[in-house]
Amino acid sequence: MIETPGRDPDVLTTAELATKLGLSPQTVRRMANAGQIPALKTGKDFRYSWEAVRQVLRQPHHQPGEAADDPTDQPPPADTPKKGAGYRAQRRARTGAQD
Repeated sequence: MIETPGRDPDVLTTAELATKLGLSPQTVRRMANAGQIPALKTGKDFRYSWEAVRQVLRQPHHQPGEAADDPTDQPPPADTPKKGAGYRAQRRARTGAQD
C-alpha cells in the first residue's frame, strides 16, 4: 500500500480493506451497508478504520434474533459448518492479519 502524505494509515478505502480481509470490495461494501462493520460514507464509497473494523470482527457472532448478552447462549456444535464472508473476516481479524 502506497502512503499518501498527510493520510492517516489507519483509514482504509474499500479496496484496501477488502485486500486486508481477503474479501471482494463488493462484500466489504455489503457488510458496511448492513452495519456489520463500522464505516464512514464518503460520497459514493466508504472509509474504514482498520482498528475499529478489527475490534468489531473480533467480537463473538450472534445469530439474528438471539440476545447478545444471553448468559445461556451456547456455542454451536463443533460439527456445525461456519459460513459466509463475515466469518472469514472475523477469523482473519482474530488471527491478526496485518497485510
